[in-house]
Amino acid sequence: MEQKTFKVSGMKCTHCRASVEEALCAVSGVSAAEVSLEAAEAKVSYDPATVSPELLSAAVAASGHFELHV
Repeated sequence: MEQKTFKVSGMKCTHCRASVEEALCAVSGVSAAEVSLEAAEAKVSYDPATVSPELLSAAVAASGHFELHV
């Protein structure tokens, strides 16, 4: 497992934070995701053999008007 912190833009409220966190956790290969609205970042634990940062970014983009910066 690898843990990485990504900047996230587009979040404005706790519902936005929850949407981003749910999108990340739904990706196969992600074991945990913790999103901070205040810091505008997401700490993600994932299997790099299964999922790439680009795939995580696409999942976040599909969940709303959010961008995960890889």
